[in-house]
Amino acid sequence: MPDQPFSLTGGQVLVALAVCGIMGMMGQGVRAIVGLKNAGSLDGSRGNSQSPFDAAYLALSFMIGAIAGILAGLVTGLDQFTTGLTLQKLLAIAASGYVGADFVENSMSLVLPKGAPAPQAPPPAPSPAPAEIAPVAPPPPVPSLAPAAADRFTAALHAVAPRVDIGKWGRPLEDAFARFDFGTDRRQAAAVGQFLVEAGDALSEVVEDLYYTHVEAVMRAFGPHFASEAEAAQFLRDPRKLANRVYANRLGNGDEASGDGYRYRGRGLIQLTGKDEYADFARSIGQTPEQASDLCETAEGAAMSGCWYLAARHGLPPADAWDIRMVTRLVNGPRMLGLAQRTAYSNAMLERLRG
Repeated sequence: MPDQPFSLTGGQVLVALAVCGIMGMMGQGVRAIVGLKNAGSLDGSRGNSQSPFDAAYLALSFMIGAIAGILAGLVTGLDQFTTGLTLQKLLAIAASGYVGADFVENSMSLVLPKGAPAPQAPPPAPSPAPAEIAPVAPPPPVPSLAPAAADRFTAALHAVAPRVDIGKWGRPLEDAFARFDFGTDRRQAAAVGQFLVEAGDALSEVVEDLYYTHVEAVMRAFGPHFASEAEAAQFLRDPRKLANRVYANRLGNGDEASGDGYRYRGRGLIQLTGKDEYADFARSIGQTPEQASDLCETAEGAAMSGCWYLAARHGLPPADAWDIRMVTRLVNGPRMLGLAQRTAYSNAMLERLRG
């Protein structure tokens, strides 16, 4: 850290720290808001799979951004923010607030108790919205995992999730891993940890369940799409009608009458939702969105779309670093529902794969 000028008065130091803290808050605020919006927490774009906006979470992100900004100011030299202050300097501190929060968060995690989950820093901005995501180019054709590796994987999966039908899911998962570059123990274990929560511990929930019998449940999941409970009650026990209403005119879908909402409802081990997302996946496997949506109801398509989703959302690097929190953020959003269970499954799978 550079020496600070001894000529600064106490008041000047406080002003400089305040400037750095405010700019850091601004940078982190941009990151948090963009991340929440892209994850679907601000507009409900992922249906009931994402958590609602959390004001306390956003406030915590501002605090962490301020800390990152102040640290950046101390490293740069506080005298830079008392005389000769420029827009370039302010933007540099804002950028530190945007990207420096991970450092603060990781430092805090080393000293916070691990009994109850501590508030998490906001996620990095997810990858671009579905329409902007470039298709994941599959690696050179690989029929499946090598026989020894396949046997090891199916044995590990059976031990960790005995309710999974290995005869149904073993080969589709092995093929999907080979196609989308999940060739390491960590990548396979991290993926399985997510799949067993997203699709259930038997991998049986591969199509979004929109059959509701209570209006309260409909309002909790899709309240903003209805003017009243009386209106929502008209959609009970009618998954097609409900999907066409709540997914209309968004996620690349047409209007309610188009039927796109039901046609492109959630499917797969990590449920793809909306025509745009299906179109992105379809391009990566050389199909149409309609063909891809049907494919995702099969074990082969469900496994393939789940692995594609993790690869397309840049989930492989955090899996390599064994950052299950980050993988969970990319799948489930800022609240990371089921994080403890996802982590437990992933750790158990990794231990089994490594023997």
